[in-house]
Amino acid sequence: MDPKAFYDSVYASKGDRAMRPRWVYERWFRLLGNTQTYQSLLDVGCGTGLFLQVATEQGLAATGLDLSDAAVALSKKNSPHSTVVQGSGERLPFLDKQFDYVCCLGSLEHYSDPLKGLRELVRVAKDDAKFLIILPNDNYLFWKLKKIKKGTAQREFEVLKNFDGWKRFLDEGGLEILHIYQDKYPSEELRIFQFKNPYKILRRVLYKMIWLMMPLKYTYQFVFILQKNFYT
Repeated sequence: MDPKAFYDSVYASKGDRAMRPRWVYERWFRLLGNTQTYQSLLDVGCGTGLFLQVATEQGLAATGLDLSDAAVALSKKNSPHSTVVQGSGERLPFLDKQFDYVCCLGSLEHYSDPLKGLRELVRVAKDDAKFLIILPNDNYLFWKLKKIKKGTAQREFEVLKNFDGWKRFLDEGGLEILHIYQDKYPSEELRIFQFKNPYKILRRVLYKMIWLMMPLKYTYQFVFILQKNFYT
């Protein structure tokens, strides 16, 4: 199955459940800092449109792009005051230096040419723009412990790198890292007492404790806040 057909199927069948709940996007939006002096935000791979919804409620002119027609329809429904278009992240239909914020929340790794997609993000960003980019960790601890195949349900078209690999990738694309955060959602979505089985409860408590102490290099995904690097 080609990527567009895959994502059309996912968003058509799952709707809002295809991606994270809204509170996760609220948290990620806060990582951008004070947005009151800025005007425009682009979310590439906008999915359900919930991040766009948060951005518009905070007063930004939000634009979204997604490869999937079903995702575009869903984003327009969830964020009717945003501009949402269908298109490829490797050929963004936007002007140079157009946006104050450029975001890509777990999409770049699925491109056929991730570096080309990254350079497109940089191209459409203003010189003083902030970037929010989320990328998966090839070194994720629980993939190692469970000895399972790395990646998500989209692993057929997914690039994985460890922290150093993604840092080199971002450097090559012309970005400088300002802050790095862990994506702790896998532990936060887990409900310890969902089952009454004591063994399962104990396993979930242990899982939560490991997450509390987990070093950055073993996290699930890296949440990068970046800016343009004019010295590369």
